[in-house]
Amino acid sequence: MFEHTRKKLTLMYSGMLALILLVVFVGSYWIVSAIIHRNEQAQLESIAEKTIHEWKESQMRMLLPRPSEEGGSPARGRMDFDFLQPNQLCLIVSKGQQMLKQNPAHHSSLSSVFQQAIMQQAPEAGETLRIPLDVDGEKKIFVVYRPVFPNEDVQVYLAEDVSRMEQLLYQMRWAFFVIGILLLALTALIGYWFSGRAMIPINQSYKRQIDFTTDASHELRTPLSVILSSAEILQDKKESLPAFHQSVLQSMIDEIHRMRRLIDDLLTLARSDVETNQKLSFQPIALQSLIGEVAARMQFKAGAKEVTVINRTELDSIILMGHSDSIRQLFYILLDNAVKYSEQGGKVEIEALLEGTNKVVCSVQNYGNGIPEEDLPYVFERFYRADKARSRDVEGTGLGLAIAKQIVKMHKGQISVKSSKEQGTRFIVVLPVIQPRGDIRL
Repeated sequence: MFEHTRKKLTLMYSGMLALILLVVFVGSYWIVSAIIHRNEQAQLESIAEKTIHEWKESQMRMLLPRPSEEGGSPARGRMDFDFLQPNQLCLIVSKGQQMLKQNPAHHSSLSSVFQQAIMQQAPEAGETLRIPLDVDGEKKIFVVYRPVFPNEDVQVYLAEDVSRMEQLLYQMRWAFFVIGILLLALTALIGYWFSGRAMIPINQSYKRQIDFTTDASHELRTPLSVILSSAEILQDKKESLPAFHQSVLQSMIDEIHRMRRLIDDLLTLARSDVETNQKLSFQPIALQSLIGEVAARMQFKAGAKEVTVINRTELDSIILMGHSDSIRQLFYILLDNAVKYSEQGGKVEIEALLEGTNKVVCSVQNYGNGIPEEDLPYVFERFYRADKARSRDVEGTGLGLAIAKQIVKMHKGQISVKSSKEQGTRFIVVLPVIQPRGDIRL
């Protein structure tokens, strides 16, 4: 139980840290990526203004009268791209995608690849677009920007090689992933250690509580046995006592028996709590034989109320790995509970069937008044009695079903209850089994 709680605490802390790391890393990556992309956009917009200005200047020079050959300027219609960096490219194409101007700093193969790329996928005016290009066998990523140009017959495309930035962002993603995994692993180990340290006083307190319950149960049994022996001696001479004294004596003996049952149940719960936190020595159990034995013995007790116990188990050679005494006690509790709450002359049915290949479903059914629907969620709680009015008339301590649930939990099974006034009460137990093997001897 404590180990399970320790793992749940560690998982909860690790989950919270994972959420925090996810928010921090994703937020950091998003901020860095947004800053980089915004800087790229701003830089391309600034270059676009200079390019458009240079284009207009070159067109104005083209409109000037052609000078004489001796004094003519060789720069007529020429554009300067001195403002471009080596990783930047400018293409000016006509409406028919014919190249008019290009950045002379770039070789023609890049311009050709770039022109083919924008012919297939070009950004809208005023927008950017990331385009992967294969330049001389090398994969590169360009961010392409198409500024809004007043001349509809000409289109301007600006591109910047952002492969290094993309590589940086890729490495950043991997760094965050690896760092996050390492931090989670380290935190999980530290959290597991700290949760273990934090649960030491709880474990010690729980152990002291179990020890107290066990010791108190043992110590109380001796004086109760002495009181019961004294009361039984008086009962042998009850004919000499007045009728009122006889009634008081009988009530006292009944209460002593009830207290003994309560102490035995408390001792059983204390032991089961300890055994749940320890590994029990499970042995192969022939479940059909065990249920038949319990049903046969319970028939003697049921005979006092003229209740018939009907055994409908069909398990043949099914083997259950479990603690034999605990499983036997489980079915004693369920059958005893069913008999106690059956009507005079009624019947109790016990069934056990194999479901699939790895579990057996057992059910114990009586046809009494049933359990009120509002009480069903609490029937497995300790000391809970559904029928408060009849709790003193019906033998029991309110611990039987709690013990049954504990036994089922010890065997990695499940227990549930269904009840109605018309059909009585049905307890269902699901237990894991193993397939019969030739080397298992019972």
